[in-house]
Amino acid sequence: MSKGSPMVATTLILMMLASTCLVASSQAQSSSLDDIEVLHTAVNPDNNKTYHLLSASSWEDAAFTARSLNGYLTTIDDVDENTWVFDTFASFENQSRHLWIGLSDVQDEGIYRWHDGTPFLYRNWGVDQPTGGDDSDYVHIASTNMGNIMPQTWNDLENNPEYFPVYGVVEVGPGADFSLRFDGLGDHIIIDHDDGLLASESLRIEATIKASSTDGIRFITMKGDYGWGMYLSSGAIGYASEYSLSKHPTSNVSIDEDTWYTVGVEILEGVGGFFTIDGVPSGNISAEDAKIPLGDFGSNDCYASGDSCDELFIARMGAGCDCYHFEGIIDDVTVSFRDNEMWEPVSHWTFWEGEGADTGDALNDDFNERVGEIHGADWVMPDGSIVAQAVELENDEYMLIEDVQQSDTMLFYAELDEYTFMADFYAWGWSEEYYEDWDYGYEEELGFDVYVGYDRIPAPWDYDEQLTGYYGSVWNSWSWPSAEILWFSVVAKV
Repeated sequence: MSKGSPMVATTLILMMLASTCLVASSQAQSSSLDDIEVLHTAVNPDNNKTYHLLSASSWEDAAFTARSLNGYLTTIDDVDENTWVFDTFASFENQSRHLWIGLSDVQDEGIYRWHDGTPFLYRNWGVDQPTGGDDSDYVHIASTNMGNIMPQTWNDLENNPEYFPVYGVVEVGPGADFSLRFDGLGDHIIIDHDDGLLASESLRIEATIKASSTDGIRFITMKGDYGWGMYLSSGAIGYASEYSLSKHPTSNVSIDEDTWYTVGVEILEGVGGFFTIDGVPSGNISAEDAKIPLGDFGSNDCYASGDSCDELFIARMGAGCDCYHFEGIIDDVTVSFRDNEMWEPVSHWTFWEGEGADTGDALNDDFNERVGEIHGADWVMPDGSIVAQAVELENDEYMLIEDVQQSDTMLFYAELDEYTFMADFYAWGWSEEYYEDWDYGYEEELGFDVYVGYDRIPAPWDYDEQLTGYYGSVWNSWSWPSAEILWFSVVAKV
């Protein structure tokens, strides 16, 4: 989140109230962990993932054990996975078993997130669940003998239930993979310079991208003021070898829009180099063009401003020109130097956080703490869906959300009964500056955007309807809505 940006509180009233979602995992006692065993292992034929059934334990102990098994407590993505997990494990060895899944609101009451960081979208709560009790922060799939809570539905419990055992289900594999979507207009990332980014004699740049536009010049990364970098030039891969774009080498193969590629360039200064697309050589670079400019050109903007202009940029040209912005999704960017005949990564941007206005170098350690400042880009999953925890809005209730920062995305949904004849949605937003300065002018401009999806999750670039308003508020009404679920993405602008 941008430091110093004004705080916004957004109040939402629909025909429905809300929950929210967040994660937490805790250290477990080694003595209790030693007692946990894997009782059964199975592969889900729908996703080809491996799952383990653990012996009975607390949620936190099961979560800690899941990490030691190279996984997480399972994330339930849809009804099919929920059914498979229940059918496979809930009656293993003909014993009725309640099953821990990876859902928890332990950090903030009512705010749910999956153990692996996946956005909380699918839900299968039992009757009158979740209860939201003080200690009922952990979710399980109910088996039999749960009163009015039907088998296969979800219930929230305390960490270590006293009256019956619960068995953890581990889903083996990495956690959620987050990416950043750039709008091609001004979105980018800036990373402060340090000596570890000084390239000399060798350079390799790799990036995993999905470009939604390959028209013209679209920079993936550049160092400093007209320094080394990699970009798209009408779909071909370009290498920034000097000031003049017209003299840059480009690949002899182009990429298509809306398709994932890993693109790269390797340079041995004064010797030569080549481009790669998905690991396949895609054009050579001559010794004459195998240059590694430092990025200290001294452009007019840098000279006039007095700025150092030595930062590393992602998704735009460097310090000398706020232009040629990338449009699409970037999943990772890696910069490597050659050492003893081996390429050694010196900077690796994987966007692992999934939220916030900063991102850290995945190679950060006690000595290296690089942070990239995100300007405007949206957190997304690799499929392009927004990263936000779904909050349910219930009939005739309101919700107050505080500490919202610029560019935060909030996701809400309202389930409509079959014969709903009218649905109303209200949203208000205000800044702490309004109270401090009594700035009436602030109200004239809407401090947030609202996007609507009918039975689908909307995003600022893909929605069914955008709501408009004025004086800090939005209102909309639907008569006999045909959608079963109304989805709302709310994006803070200030």
